[in-house]
Amino acid sequence: MIMIMNKSIVKNTVYKLTCSIFIFCLLSVQANAMAQQQVLVTVEDLQVTETDLEMALRSSPFYTQFNTMNEKQQASLRGDILKRLVISRLFSIEAKNSGLENDLEFKKEVNDFHNGMLYREYMNRLRSQIKVADEIRKQWKTEYKDNHDAYDAAKSTYISTQYRTLYEKKLKLFRDKYHVIVFDDRVSNKADKDTIVLEADGGIKISMGDIIDPSKNNDDLTKDQILEKIYQKGELLVVAKAAQDDGIDVSDRVEMYKKERLPGLFIEKKQQQWTKDEEVLKKYYREHPEISFIPQRWHLGMIVLKNKAEAKYILERIKKGESLFKLAGEYSIDPYGREHNGDMGWVREKSGNPEIENAIKDLENGKPGRIVKTNKGYVIATIIDRRPGGKRRYVSMKDKVRQFVINEKMHAYLQKLEKKYNITWNLINTLDNNKS
Repeated sequence: MIMIMNKSIVKNTVYKLTCSIFIFCLLSVQANAMAQQQVLVTVEDLQVTETDLEMALRSSPFYTQFNTMNEKQQASLRGDILKRLVISRLFSIEAKNSGLENDLEFKKEVNDFHNGMLYREYMNRLRSQIKVADEIRKQWKTEYKDNHDAYDAAKSTYISTQYRTLYEKKLKLFRDKYHVIVFDDRVSNKADKDTIVLEADGGIKISMGDIIDPSKNNDDLTKDQILEKIYQKGELLVVAKAAQDDGIDVSDRVEMYKKERLPGLFIEKKQQQWTKDEEVLKKYYREHPEISFIPQRWHLGMIVLKNKAEAKYILERIKKGESLFKLAGEYSIDPYGREHNGDMGWVREKSGNPEIENAIKDLENGKPGRIVKTNKGYVIATIIDRRPGGKRRYVSMKDKVRQFVINEKMHAYLQKLEKKYNITWNLINTLDNNKS
C-alpha cells in the first residue's frame, strides 16, 4: 500500500506532465539494471527511489497483469505510480508543515495501530509455541494413512484447540498481573464519553468514548453489547502491554504506518475543509447543470440508403403505409440495420449523430423523420419508443457533487504545491547518462 487515498481522487489529480516523456524515460530506467536505491525524484528533502517505485508497483492491483503488458504499457503504469508517489510526498510535507503529526486524531490512530501490531505479534509468537507431539503425529498417520486432507484437518483442529486453551490461560494471567477492573455499574449507552469503564496497571484506561460514538444515536446498543466491546478492547490493550513488557518491538512497522497514514489523513481533512459548507456544494450543482442532466433515450428504427433519390422514393413508400422495418431488411446499405430489419436498439440523447437526433426528437412515435445526409448514406429514422430525460435533484446526487468539488479543488491545490515546493526529476539525467 503506497498511500491511503481515495482512488477517484488519485485518478483525477495526477500531475499535468507530458505522458510521452514519462514513458520514454521510464523505459530507459527499466531497460538498464540501475541500482535499486537510485533516486528518481526529489521533493524538497524527501526522495522517491527505484525501490519505492518497485514496492508501490508490487502493491498495485495491476501487478498481477504486469508481465503480460508490453513495454509501453509497463512504462505507462510505472509512470502513473511514480506520479502518485510524488503526490504523496507533497502531501507529507504539507501535513508536517501544518503540524498534523501532533493532531490528537492522528496520535490516537497511530497508538491504535501500535497496540494492534503488538497484539498480533504476541499472538503469532504464542501460536508458534504449540508443537504436535511425535506420538500424536504417529497416531494420525496410522488413523488417516494416505488421506492428507484429513491429516491436515486434524492438525489444524489440534493447534486451534491448544491455542485457544493457551490464550485463555494467558488472559487470566494478564488480568491478575495487571489488575484489570471493569466498572460494570458505569456501563450505559447514555453514559458520558469520559466515563472510565475499565482500568488496569500500566496506564491502561478505557472510557465510554473509546467504545461508542457519542455523536450518534446509541439507543439500540444493549449493556451486554457494550460490555462485549469493552472486553474486546481490554484484551487487546492488556496483551499489547504484555507484548511490550516482553520486549516485542514493532516500531519499524509503526513508523511505516505513520509515513503512509499522515498524507492520507491530511487529504481527508482537506476534503472536509473544502466541502463542510453545503452551500458550496449547492452552488457547484447550480453552476454545472450538465452533471445533473438525464438524457432522453430512444428506441430507434432506421434505414440507410445510398443516394437521395432512392431515399425520397423509400420515404414515399413508408408514408403510404409500407413498413420501414421491412424495407430496411431489403434495401438498407447498413449491414447491422439490414440484418436487424432496421431495429437499432436504444440510443441516448447526445450520444449519436446530432443531425439524426434533430430530425427525430420532435417526432411522434412510429412516424418517419426527414431524410438526413450522413457519412454512411441517406438516413430515414423513426422512434419505436422513448424514455424522457430530466434532471437529477441535488439531494439524490449530493455525494457525487461533493466528489466533483473535491476533484476540482484538488487539481488546483496540486498545481499550487508544484509551484511551492522544489521538485527535481532525475529521469532525464538517467537517460542522458545511459546514452554516453
